[in-house]
Order: sequence, then C-alpha cells, then structure tokens
Amino acid sequence: MQILRYILVNSSRMKYIILTIGLGIGGIFTTLKKWGFQWENNFEQSIIQDKQEVILGFWEVPERLLVARKFKNGYFLIQRDPAGTYMVPRGKNLVKDSRTVIQNKSFDQSLILSQNSDLGGLFPPDNFPKEEMPSLGYQLNEEGEWVKASVQKVAQTVQQGLFNYPLPKGNNTTDWSAFPDLKVPQGITHVGGYGFPLYKDERLQNGKINLLSKGFTNLVNLNALPRATWEGKNSYYFNQLYYLLIIAARDMVKEGKNGGKYGKVKAIADLPNDQTNIPYDGLTVEGARELGKHVFKVTCCGNSIDDARYNIPQNEAVIMLDEESMTQKNWSGGGHYDFLGYINEGMIAEAGPGLRIFWYAQPVQQWFNAQVARGANNLSDREVEAAFNVRNLLMTSPGWKNSTWYVDASGAYSKVPFLSKTDIYQKSNGKFVTDASGKRKYRNDDFQIKVYNRTFSVLGTPHDNIKYALQNTKTGEQLFGRQYVDLAKDGSATIKREYSRRGFDWHQNGLARPYPKYWEPETKMWVEGIYRRADGIMLDLLMLGYLEKGKWDISKANSRFKLYGEHRPQTEPWTFGGNSVDVREVGESQIFYDTFMLLLSGGQAISSWDDGFYRKELPAKGQKLYDKDDYWGRYHSKLAAVQAVLKPLEGSRSTDWTYVHFYYPFVGQKNSEVISSGIYYNGKLQVFFLNPTLENGEKQVLTLKAGTKTYTITLDGHELEYKIFDVPKGLTPQDFKLSYTTIYGRNVKVNGRVSNKISEHYE
Repeated sequence: MQILRYILVNSSRMKYIILTIGLGIGGIFTTLKKWGFQWENNFEQSIIQDKQEVILGFWEVPERLLVARKFKNGYFLIQRDPAGTYMVPRGKNLVKDSRTVIQNKSFDQSLILSQNSDLGGLFPPDNFPKEEMPSLGYQLNEEGEWVKASVQKVAQTVQQGLFNYPLPKGNNTTDWSAFPDLKVPQGITHVGGYGFPLYKDERLQNGKINLLSKGFTNLVNLNALPRATWEGKNSYYFNQLYYLLIIAARDMVKEGKNGGKYGKVKAIADLPNDQTNIPYDGLTVEGARELGKHVFKVTCCGNSIDDARYNIPQNEAVIMLDEESMTQKNWSGGGHYDFLGYINEGMIAEAGPGLRIFWYAQPVQQWFNAQVARGANNLSDREVEAAFNVRNLLMTSPGWKNSTWYVDASGAYSKVPFLSKTDIYQKSNGKFVTDASGKRKYRNDDFQIKVYNRTFSVLGTPHDNIKYALQNTKTGEQLFGRQYVDLAKDGSATIKREYSRRGFDWHQNGLARPYPKYWEPETKMWVEGIYRRADGIMLDLLMLGYLEKGKWDISKANSRFKLYGEHRPQTEPWTFGGNSVDVREVGESQIFYDTFMLLLSGGQAISSWDDGFYRKELPAKGQKLYDKDDYWGRYHSKLAAVQAVLKPLEGSRSTDWTYVHFYYPFVGQKNSEVISSGIYYNGKLQVFFLNPTLENGEKQVLTLKAGTKTYTITLDGHELEYKIFDVPKGLTPQDFKLSYTTIYGRNVKVNGRVSNKISEHYE
C-alpha cells in the first residue's frame, strides 16, 4: 500500500503538516523479468471489505480494484485500494474502458445502477448515493475520494519541517496530491517543460489535472490528455526557431506574401526543414514582422487525445524558442538580435499580450559570456561596473521594445551535483591547505555522494573521454579515450600520428582538455557554478530593469521584459564546468537554490528541461515514460521549492513585492561572500542565504537588520538557509543591512539595494 501525504502550511511558522493517508491508487506491484515488466495479479489476494460488495477486477493496474458495492437501492461501481482505505465512485462506462480488466465473469453487470460519467467513467456518476458513505466510516476529501475517517484523524498528528516533503515511492511515478493547493500569484509562470513526468492517469481536481492546482501553470504533453482536463493557456510548446521560420514562410507564400514590402520570403520557404542557415537578410523589416505573425499562426492551436482537430487556442500559452543553431547575418533592419525582436513583435501582434514567449539560451546582454571565462578573481571593480552600459544590451531594437517577452537567465545548467554535507577543501593535520596567496585549496580526489539514495561520482580531474576527445571536422567522426593519444611526462597529450593524418584534431567547442594545467576538480567547479548562477541572474535583472525602466533598479518586478530560468534538474555532462560524461542528479539543495535565487531575486518564470521527448500518448504511472526507468523525485523537489516561495504570497501580484538583494555580482564571488536575495511584502521578508565557500560543518554568523529590528542567522557549512522574518512595514531595500565576516577574515556590510554602482551596495 502506498502512503500518500498531504502537506498543509501553517503560515505563522511556515511548517509543513503532513497528513499521512494510506492510498493505493498510485502504487504498482511489478515483477521484473528478463524481457521487461509483468503485472502481478493481486485479484485473489485482495481484501474483501464485507458481504456488501463483489470484486469485479481492476482498472489499469491490480491495485486499483473495481468492485460492485451494494447500497440501499442496489449495486454501484466503486474503485478502491486492496485495504479499503479509499473509495472512488466511477461511472458504469468505465467497465467498457480498454484499460479495465474484468476477472469476475459470473457477476451480472446489468445490476450496476451507476450512470455513465465523463472521461469514460472516471468522474463520479450523478446518481451515486454519497449520503450513505459517512455511515460506512468514510469522509470526502478535496480530491473527490472517500477516505476512512479513522485514517485521517490519526494522520493529522504528524509534523515535519519546511524542507521535508513527500518523495515518490519508487521509479516511474509521481504523487502531486501529496502537496497542498497553491494559487500561483499573478505575474508568475511555473512550467513543467520538456522531459517533465506527466502521465495519462494524473488525478483530477475540479475537473482538471491536479498539477494545475498545486503550483504548475503550464505543462508539456498536455495534448496527450483529454481536452476537458486542461485549458489552452496551460500549454507549453518548444521548437527550434529555424524550423518554425521555414514553416511560417511557406504559410506566407500560400497567402501571396512574397516580394515587394516583405522581401524574399520564398527563399526561406523553399528550404528543407532542417536548414539552419536562414536567409533572413533578404527580408524587409515589415517582412520580418509578418513572418513573426505567421510563426504564431502555425503554432496557434493545440489538439488533444480525444480531439485530433487543432482548435484549442494557445494565445495565452508558453512557447519556448531556441535559435542557438541559426546562422547569424546582418540585414537591412540591423543585426541578428534586431531580426529576432521583429519576429517577437509579430508573434505578440498576432496572438495578443497574453502569449508568453521564452527565448531560450538567448542572453539579454553580451558581457557575461565574454567575461565569465576569465574568472571573477581577474575582474576589477571598475570592469564589473563597466558591464552596466547600454552598449552591452542586445534586445534594444524597436521589435523588442514594442512587445513583451521573457529571456533565459545567464549562468548555464549545473555541471556538478550539489555537494551537500561534503568536505570540499584539502586538509593536513586537521588544518586547511592553502596556496601562496593564502586561499584554501580544493580537494582534487575522486569521491562519491548519494542523491535521492543513488550514488554518483564527483571527479578530481576530467574523465578520459573528455581529456582526449577527438573530432574529424570533415567527416564528423568522433573518437574518445586515451588509446588515441600519446602522453608526455607532464601528462600532456598529443594525438597519435595515424589519427592526425586521417584528419582528427582536438574536439572543438572547448570539450577536449588534453593539458593538465587546465584540469580543475569538481569541488572548485561546483563553487564557481553556484556563484555563476547568482552572477548571471543579477546581471540580467539589472540589464532588464534598465531596458524597461530607464534606471538600474531591480527592487520592483518588470511588467514587459522579464527574466525566466530554464532549469535542468540533472547535470549537463561533457561540457565546460564539469568533469563527467554521466548525467547525474543535481540534488534537492541545488533545485531549491536555483528556484530561490531566481524567484526571490526578481525572475518571474521558471521552467524545467530534462531528457525526454514529445508524446502523443502517455503511459500510466508505474510504466516507463521516456523509454527508461526514472526516479522523479527531482520534480517533487522542484514543486516543494516553488511552493516554499509562493505559498506565503498567494493572492498577491509580483508587481506588489519589493526585492531585497544582499549579493553584488562578480564582486561577491571574488570576495567569497554570501549569496542572498529576498522578497519583502506585507511586513514579512522571505529570504535565503548560501555561502558555497564554507567547509562542511563550518559556521558563519550573519547579522540582519531590518529597520529597527535585528536578527541573527547561523550558516552551517555550504548548506542552503531559508527564513521568513516578521519585519517592520514601510521599509526600502536600503533599510535592510546584512553583515558578517568571510572565511578569509574580511568584514562585509551590505544593504539590500543593488544598482550599477558597487559603492551604493557596500557600507
């Protein structure tokens, strides 16, 4: 029997109260065979409650028993778990469902009085005698299930802390009903994006899938669910921009929109679907705008599993565009970014202001990527302040300014799992080992950590397949490993002659790392990655703030040009910033940090990206979703993090909040400072703290002042700390002060305002 835990929030203390209810609806008993999974037949072993019911069989999985329950007027169809902990009334038409297995052939089904109901019988029938259920010892919960009252009464005594939340009970399943309802504040978008674990048997709440009541606003693969269970505004769609431009151009040509005021549209329409070199330099500005309109026209509408017609409006949905693969050109309307701006303007003009366009991996400024490789330690304060210059803004064309959009935060995906409760520095005789400048040295050995009870390796040097990655740019062939190189005494590698003669060279895009002087341990990479996330978000927010408001102010949310975060809850392998070729779970602390850093700093949308694909049909929970067994705990963690931020803000709007920032980008990293941001609203400050430079178990005392009130926070190692303080009303960001001493003895005192001037932040 699966244990389902409802989480309620006590707003005064922000503690989760766990209501443990035994449910079997999501559990699946399987036996692993060499050739796959086989359902275990629990029909005969099921517990019969009493003489008033007849077990007929099950729906989809044996744990979802279908029984004919006798009430005063006769038999009604019920679904229950084997222990009888819950009962759900079902329509009689569920008996005919293709997923229903009837094992009792002797019972006369004509005796079932249940009327047919919506969704093939999954809704309770109108004639169900619900007035008789309390006398049987059952109470109706908010999910529409009748649950044993004795179980609910006992369950309410269980309490756990803020970061304790339910995780799935095994692979290939989720349980969103274990979370409290959340009405997402106006202005915030939360997307379960590409690779999200959506199943066909998601529970319903108020007729819609319950994820939409728990804190998700948009989800991938909704078209694989019945139309009645979601709305067009809940859709999420992703595609490569070059492909959509080609399809849109063909649509324009069909309407005779080629040449003249539009330019050479047909040159784009005639391209094959996989051509990334789009000749948009032949378009006029008007042609680019019109092409944008047609990009929306060809993506305007969705369909569903029970209605193949594309007639579900998606003008208030989320569409994510990726143009990384496109060849950049100069054209009469400006540069590449200018062209994209007019595409955006056309899409919004056609769809209306409710469409949310996410520009993936498309930075609002060019400074971050140009400087981050240098390292924060090599940047002077003057160079950091020089970043805040209008010349560094990329989204400045009339197309951008005349429309609304979201841009993906700089900072990249995580490359290393969060090193929670793990030593990160070298030690000798119990003391830190330092370099010539007195800085602590990171440990550079290989070790293992556990994430969601799975073991992953953290590497001191790059994997051999990264060190020695070869590529033939003419043939596209790739080779990986030590067998293709010769090693010098210092460990440096050269490609063996027989392979260099065949045209192989070191892999491009910085993948190959054949020289030891460039090797770094993943402990160091993890610390830098944590800071890189904060640096990217803060820099982008300042740029967007200036673009919309004309001043370097991020204390209030933007209403037109917004920052969103595309978060991958697993590591991105093979890339700069990591040493592994394996995909690893980033862990719940990383997920909470990514969420807190974005939402508490001023980002207004959060989306997820994972290994997966689009599906026209979805399996039931317990089955493989993306052709492999997967544990979806990372998405439970993501929802828990989003709820921790947004639950106290229900009923408000993001434009109502004041953002308080205690971290200055790049300068904070250079000086080993604490990363911290918060939302100040209605006399409360929701704020997080993280210092990735602290050793495991090392303490750091912070003093926070909010007007006349003072608070003490103690950080315990490089762990995330989240607080909600009662603070005076009527404060400004400058009225909040944070002070502490870094691991290198530097005294820091900052206020809650971050602008283009470093001196305005430090006191």
